Amino acid sequence: MGKYFNPIQYVEDDGLEIMEVGNWAQKKYKLVGKYCDIFTTGMRNKWNLIYVDLFSGPGFVRNKQSGAIMKNSALISMGLDHKFDFYALNDFNVENCRAIESRIKKMHPETAFRIFNKDANEDINDIISNIPQFDNGKPDLFFCFIDPFSLDLNFETIKTLANYQSDFLILHALQMDARRNFKYYIKPENDKVSKFIGNTNWRVEFQNKNYNHKDFIKFLSDEYDNSMFALDYQPSKKEQIKNSQGNGIYYLAFYSKHSRGLDFFDKIRKGDNDQLELF
Repeated sequence: MGKYFNPIQYVEDDGLEIMEVGNWAQKKYKLVGKYCDIFTTGMRNKWNLIYVDLFSGPGFVRNKQSGAIMKNSALISMGLDHKFDFYALNDFNVENCRAIESRIKKMHPETAFRIFNKDANEDINDIISNIPQFDNGKPDLFFCFIDPFSLDLNFETIKTLANYQSDFLILHALQMDARRNFKYYIKPENDKVSKFIGNTNWRVEFQNKNYNHKDFIKFLSDEYDNSMFALDYQPSKKEQIKNSQGNGIYYLAFYSKHSRGLDFFDKIRKGDNDQLELF
């Protein structure tokens, strides 16, 4: 791992689309950037490394508290000493797609990438089918960073990616979405949670195990882990992301089929801390 790699990279406003984030996003970018660094450094000789980002955003984000602008996860991952061999970036918003494509061509013109303007849940097979085949005898290894702002991530999308050799870092918007919308999601006609955890019978299990409203987040987290375990993924590593008031807002959950991936994630977690730099 590059000892001095700093994932927090400030930039100037270039007039293109910029997404606003809270100060807490800095920890997310630290974890993603440091994991990409150790991943590409450790695995580059044996694998073709593919970076998959299904909610890539415009490439630049603005801190709502300070106004400072920095690169987001996709552009951070292109500033590594050892790059991925290919970047598959998707966003449903067409302006985000235009902005990040323009920024990549300007800042990282040598990078092999493709931008998709798709619905990640509906078009995941199309995205994967457009990842190039490498003719070098090495197998492909995906690192999938999946960063939705809500539970709008179908488990079928994860299952499709898991058919390939893939490690995952997934944002679970359990506090931001699940807790706030419990009264809607518990209704039988609402299928949001069923699609998210891949279990249509979750309400029966929720009631039979005597969970209540305050346990909803833990229940969903446990059920998601169970669904990943069914795909042969080892127990997850989770990192809670808190806002400036110290309240948890979501989890970053890491999944790998191999102990080395889990070891990598443990190393970057231990090397990080919760103190946010002042912009």
